[in-house]
Parts: sequence; structure tokens; C-alpha cells
Amino acid sequence: MSAANLESNRLRVLLVEDNPDDAFLLERHLRRNGFMPQMVRVETASDMLRRLEEDALPDVILADYNLPSFSGPAALKLLHSTGLDIPFIMFSGAVSEETAVDAMRSGAHDYVSKQNLARLVPAIQRERNEAVTRRNRLAAERALKASEARFRSLVEALPLGLLISDPFGKIHYANRAVERLLGYSGSDLLTGAFTLTNISPVLAEHLESLITSSVDSEPFEISCSRLDGQSVDALIGMSFLDSESVNGDRQVAIFVADLSLQKKSEEVIRRTEKLAVAGRLAASISHEINNPLEAVTNCLYLVAQTNLPEDARQYLDLAQKELNRVSQITVQTLRFYRASTKPTDVDLHELIETVLALLEPRFRQLDIQIVRDLRAEPTLLAHDGELRQVLANLIGNAIDAVGQGGRITIRSRPTRDWKHDRRGVSLSIADNGIGMEPSVRDHIFEAFFSTKGITGTGLGLWISREIITKHQGSIHVRSRQATLGARGGTIFRILLPTHDGPAALNHLVLHREQPYLADRDDSTIAQVS
Repeated sequence: MSAANLESNRLRVLLVEDNPDDAFLLERHLRRNGFMPQMVRVETASDMLRRLEEDALPDVILADYNLPSFSGPAALKLLHSTGLDIPFIMFSGAVSEETAVDAMRSGAHDYVSKQNLARLVPAIQRERNEAVTRRNRLAAERALKASEARFRSLVEALPLGLLISDPFGKIHYANRAVERLLGYSGSDLLTGAFTLTNISPVLAEHLESLITSSVDSEPFEISCSRLDGQSVDALIGMSFLDSESVNGDRQVAIFVADLSLQKKSEEVIRRTEKLAVAGRLAASISHEINNPLEAVTNCLYLVAQTNLPEDARQYLDLAQKELNRVSQITVQTLRFYRASTKPTDVDLHELIETVLALLEPRFRQLDIQIVRDLRAEPTLLAHDGELRQVLANLIGNAIDAVGQGGRITIRSRPTRDWKHDRRGVSLSIADNGIGMEPSVRDHIFEAFFSTKGITGTGLGLWISREIITKHQGSIHVRSRQATLGARGGTIFRILLPTHDGPAALNHLVLHREQPYLADRDDSTIAQVS
């Protein structure tokens, strides 16, 4: 006999019976019919309860209907009070059909007469199998409920919003992220009067298009209406839930990603870049004005040294005052670009993490992997705002290059500039994106050169190189264009010196204060006039 058959034939029996002879006959009958019974006989409720509290529960309970102190119906009631699911079969000598029916109605699984024990074995086998089926079904139901609870907890904890709607725009589910984004409570969103149109008419239109085409939509951006009357930008994705239906209508899952942080980050980057461009342009224009302004000032100075009529001298004094005012305007314009703070110790790695945190929404949206390999001594003497702008430009370009599911690797290493005999830091930002053609690579550091059409200013890399040069560093690029069957990629490598001592500080300040003036201070005109 195999181990499986041996286990299936083993039968733990709890027998409620006060007659040892009847117990012996029952055990012998079970053995003759292929079972290996392990029988425990009890006569009282306390004995039965104690056996039911043991770890090894019986496979079946056999109870004599009529006992002097403890009857079969009482044993059945005791079993029900424990909540255990164990096959319960009553037996007796001679009872009426009405008694047997009452026992079955009370919850007994079967009723067998002692004069007809041939029915006992089939009844035990049937009820034993059905009990296993019930236990398996109950375990499966519990596992399913636990899985559903875990899934619901996961969905509720997601930072990504999730709505489930019917084809008519009525919302049947909204997770907490949606509630936070829109400011509504779950009960508000699930009222029959609230539909997708209340969130955005555009959202309702896309739902109608989805229902008509039966094809999942591409992600799209919309502006959602909040409870407080404000609007919030969101990225939306829609997909059918094939296994879900209400009244025969297919359900639609609507994923809602908050774009507020991303929009703010992009606006900060754009504002920083525009401010830098405006400052550089102002500095350049001011410098160009200085040359003719100086000539006019010198001419007026020479004229003032001659003998002039009083009215002419008054006009000359007025002209000099106005030129002084123009000179002050040029000085103030130059100061628009100049930093109000001096270079400070900057933790390069901390600066990198700041920029990465700023761009985190874009990484999550595009599922971009960021690999950090930072081993350099991170402290530099620099203007942190400018280096932050350089990092934002380069990493932002890398995001555009890799797209969905790409990888960006940021490495730092200690290095040495042997030409100038100084220590420094090598920082590289590499992506596995589409790469660049040589004709593009040769022009990327030129002002107003862009491959992004109307969305790009063409100034990001130009400004970045100017900033790195101002910090006495250098920036280089290597790129391989993607081809069929092979990915491309681009690496920007920045070399920055590690400055030591106040002399380096003074040099960096001077380099910072005179980005465009050739050989003279801009205060010369004011002194001459």
C-alpha cells in the first residue's frame, strides 16, 4: 500500500458512545471495510470538548442518538458552538424517520441505523471528501480575500491616482492619491451626481473616444478641477478592465499622475536659464554701450576745458549730468548679471542630489534608472547656483535623449590637471539614448543651436560651457548615434579644479566679476566724467 493510500485510509474517529461493545463493533466494521481507525470514545460533554481542543482533530464524529447523560443532539450542538467543520454522523438502534429528519435539520451530515451499518462507510467517505472540499474552498476564499486586501492596500498607498469608471463617466472607485490631488473625499467622488465631467470635460471626451474605439488611449495631459476651485495639471492614462463589469458594462481604469511638481521644476529650470541669458545679454549690451559712451564723455570733457559762453556751459553741464545717468544705468545693468555672493565651498555630490530630486518626477514618469557612482572628494570652491544650472541642463538633456526606460549614469572621480599642476574633480553624465550625429555634436556648444525645434532655446549648453569655463574648468562630449540593433549614447565630462587658499578665491571672484570686459573696469567712464 502506498503512503498516499495509507494516509487516506487512516481515520481519526471521535465516538460519542457509552457502550464499549458497540464501540468495538463499530471499529471492527470500519477495519473490515478498509479503514485504519484511531478511535477515541467519550461519554460526556466535557470529555468531548477536551478532545475537540486538541491539535489533532477527528476526521469524523459518530454519536449515539440516545445516551443516558449525553445525547447525540447535545453533542451536535456542542460541535456547532466550537465553530469547527467536522463531519457529524448520528446512529442509533431504532428511531423513527421523523427523528432522523429532525437530526439532519439540526445540522447532522447523516443518520445511520445500527441495524444498517453498511451505509456507514459510504457516508463517512462522502462526508470526509466534502469536508476536505469545504476546507479547501474556505482556504481559497480566505487567500483571495487576503490577496484583495493586500492589493487594495497597495493601490491605496500608491502615489499614482487611480479611478475606475463605467462607460458613462460614473466613478465606482477612487484611491487616496486621487482624493489628495482633487481635494474631494471618497464619498464625494462616488456619489452618482459626480462624474468625470466634474473633473475635466476633456477627460469625459477621452472616455467617450475610448469606448467608441475600444482601444487603450495614449497618455495625455489635462487640467483637472479641484474642490477649492484651483486647477492642477495631470497626466492621464486609460485602459479597459476586461474582468470587471457592472450591469454588463465594461469598466475603465483611469490612471492620474500629478504633474504639479514636474511643471514647477521645469518652470524653475526655464526661469533660471532665461535669467542667465538675460543677464549675459544685458552685460554684453552694456559693454558695447561703454565704448561710444566713453568717447562722448571724453569729448565733453575736452570741450569743458575751453572758454564757453555761459548758456553753452549750462547746456554742457546738463549733457554731462545726463551722461552720468547713462553711465549709472550701464553699471546697474552689468550688476544685473553679477552674483551678489562670493564663491563658497560647495559639496558637488550634495548638489547632484539636489538636481536629481528636482527632476525626480520626470524619472518616475519615464521609468528612467539613475546610476550613481560618486567617488571624488566632493568639496569645490564655486558658485553653487551656476553649477546647479549646469547639472540641470546636462541631466535634463539626458532625460530627453533616453526617453522611456532609459538609464543615466553619473560618475565622479578625483583627477589631476597636469598642465596646470592642480588637483580637480572629473564629473561625467552618461546616457544610453539616441546619441548625436557628428554634424550636431560639432555645434552643440554654440549659442542658439538647438535640435528641439521651438521647444528649445539653444542656449543651455552654451551657458553651461561658459559657466564651467568661468570656474576654470572644461567640458567635453563624446557621442555614438543609435543604429539598428545597437543603442547609442552620449557622455558629457566636466573637469573642475579643486581651489586651495584665498588666492584661488580672489581669482575666481575676479573671473566672475568680469565676464565680458576686455581690459578696463566699467567705472572708468564715471571717473572721467
